[in-house]
This record gives sequence, C-alpha cells and structure tokens, in this order.
Amino acid sequence: MAPAGPSWSGGGLHGSYLAAERWLRERFAGYQPGPWALFGLGVLTYLLVQVTWVFFRAKTFSKAAVVLRGMFGFNTAAKPILPGVELLMVVAIIGGLVGAHWLMRARTLESVFARTPVPLLTGAWMLLAFAIVIEQGTGNAFIYFQF
Repeated sequence: MAPAGPSWSGGGLHGSYLAAERWLRERFAGYQPGPWALFGLGVLTYLLVQVTWVFFRAKTFSKAAVVLRGMFGFNTAAKPILPGVELLMVVAIIGGLVGAHWLMRARTLESVFARTPVPLLTGAWMLLAFAIVIEQGTGNAFIYFQF
C-alpha cells in the first residue's frame, strides 16, 4: 500500500511527467526542436521539477499549498529567504550551469578535458574543492534522509 501524503504525490507527479514526455515523443516522432524550443523545454522541465520537490519536502498538502502560492508570488506577506546579493549569486550560478549545459550538448566531457590545459584543470578542481569546503555550513541533511 502506497503511503498517503505529499511525498507520494511528488513521486506521482514525476511519474506523470515521464508518461506525458513519452506520449509526446511518440506523438511528435521525428520533430527536431530548434534552439528556442529546447530552451523552453528546459525551463519547463526545471519548473515542473521545482513544483514536484515541494511535495517531497512538505509534510502536509496545506503546507505544500502555502509554499506553492509563495513560489508563484501569491504570498505578499512572505519574508525573503535570501538577501538581494545572494539572490544575484544564485542567478549567476544557475546562469553558469545553464551555459555549461548548453555548451556541452554537442561535446563529450572527455574531449573537453583532452583539449584543456592541465594547469587550468588543476585550478578549476582546486576552486571547486575550496567552494565545497567553505560552503559546508550547518544546513539540513540531504533531503532524502529526512523521510
């Protein structure tokens, strides 16, 4: 028997997204989306996953509804979680991730590493390791350990 509640709903939403995606692939077989369509599909996927994560995290449907209303700007009394500077950092990081993903669509990681000078790779790995160490903080455990 499946558990009732928001985490079950999150899994159900992910499953319905996959079913819809497979149905659309069959219905539009042979369609080759252009760059703007690919971008739009990526944004749609991001938004759907963000909505679904709310149901994995919320303990009740009413709490999930409060979060969803806030995500879509319907909670005008909400206190900001991030100050403006940190929000800009998040936008910059997400922009970097999207840019890296876009550039890697037609390349393999092996080919990029093979063409990149060793000192640059070493510096990048050191920067990533440093960022991980300084951002450990005291945040909550990985979300799946909270179930």
